[in-house]
Amino acid sequence: MSVEGAGPRSGAGEGTAPAAEAGDTVVPEGRDDVRGISDLTFRVVTPYLGSPVLHKVMLVLLGLMTLSCVVAAPVRLSALPLVPLPVLGAGFYGLRRVRAAGDEYRPLLRWSCVLFAAVLLGLWLISVMGRWVS
Repeated sequence: MSVEGAGPRSGAGEGTAPAAEAGDTVVPEGRDDVRGISDLTFRVVTPYLGSPVLHKVMLVLLGLMTLSCVVAAPVRLSALPLVPLPVLGAGFYGLRRVRAAGDEYRPLLRWSCVLFAAVLLGLWLISVMGRWVS
């Protein structure tokens, strides 16, 4: 539950009592006001990051990227397509930690950043290795 009157609001008239004198009122959860980046993270970002559908999509994406690297090595007769595999391994580890974070939003956000950075770096490395080994 959140508490109203925690600070001055913009647009408050002169006839209103200050928050300390008026008393804080408890507002039920589910109200759509967001009061900062941590509240935004808690209410908007973390429900999407903790979604099981997103977990499965990321697992399939990482699996396809890994498979393309492993298949490209013997097809191109070079070990260079295997360079992104450690980064993709870090992505798999981040995905496992995201799943283990559950509802705790700080570790969820931290490991999601690791996961998405690993995916982006892995995609970039795959494109660079594809360009070099042609």
